[in-house]
Amino acid sequence: MKIQTRISRSILLALLAACVAAGGRAQQSADQQDLPRLSEPAHMTRYAEVICPHCIMPQWDLGYLLRHEIERNSNPEHPMVTMFDRDGKKILEGQIWAPNFTSVTVMTVGATHSGGILAGARGIMTDGSIESFVSKTDQTGRPLQSVRTGQFHVNQVCEASDGTIWALGYNWDRKLQDSNVLRHYSFERGLLGSFLPLDSISKASDAVIGIDASGESFLRCGKEKISVYYSLTAEYIEMDSSGEKLAHWKVGPLSITRAMTTGFAVTEEGRVFVSFQHGRCENCQTSFGLYEIRPRAGASTLSLIPVRGTFGLFDPKEDLPEGTVTRLWGAEGNQLVVSRHGDGWDLAWVSVSPQIANPDFGN
Repeated sequence: MKIQTRISRSILLALLAACVAAGGRAQQSADQQDLPRLSEPAHMTRYAEVICPHCIMPQWDLGYLLRHEIERNSNPEHPMVTMFDRDGKKILEGQIWAPNFTSVTVMTVGATHSGGILAGARGIMTDGSIESFVSKTDQTGRPLQSVRTGQFHVNQVCEASDGTIWALGYNWDRKLQDSNVLRHYSFERGLLGSFLPLDSISKASDAVIGIDASGESFLRCGKEKISVYYSLTAEYIEMDSSGEKLAHWKVGPLSITRAMTTGFAVTEEGRVFVSFQHGRCENCQTSFGLYEIRPRAGASTLSLIPVRGTFGLFDPKEDLPEGTVTRLWGAEGNQLVVSRHGDGWDLAWVSVSPQIANPDFGN
């Protein structure tokens, strides 16, 4: 990847300065060599059937790109989710259904470790009531198992390494006392645990919007931890896979996190990354960037660590620098899957170098 233009470098230095100002202490080292760096792509794939103008935005999970229908379907035999592999090949069409439902709407999708499809959905039951559920398919796309979540609306879902399911969502019936937004399920045993009260991550009156809206909350299942990034208030949460220990951090500075979050990823080795887009108006400058979140035990706040080689400034009068990371889709193993300016509709598999030093941005 080319070294970014002087404009890009000035943006990076400005963002670093913002980190320093937010923390109230000087950065111990201003040397950019201490920052992690993005590699050249190790693999690239074009998903022409899925990533295109006016297409429904797909989701990435466990090395697969998944597209789902958003319309309610009353035919349990109708495929509602399509799965593509890392080479852009369509490998599976999945039917999302559960017993005693007459129609179903898929809300979110993911992948299982065995190569099936995982989905959070809601629908109308035979008695006329509306409920939500999580289901998974086998490797042929046929419904395999499901667990009902009742009035808990599932917005994000992922499968842990032990086969249990984690869901991020909310109770749409406000009369219910359980306001927790993170739940742990087993297809065999049902609800295993309920965590993270909504008012513990946001006091805003529109807090539910931060869970429900696309791009405002993210959930990832790692080997030993479950990770949540809540964009509305810029908070990062980790839960150990047993559901016994929860850690909670505020992420800053505000000058970065108040921008639109365009992606979140956790690698196999546990590194955490988030991407942002600053500026949304039609004829104004827009900047992009990729950052690493490094959780620290005992800290209450964390500062974002910029990743070199990922920044760019879009000026309507000029071209965005090639190689600028415009979206973080997710991770496959220890590589990140990103969209970069200049690559068209291709996705790129890249690595981020280990951080040489651990600069103190004020936390």
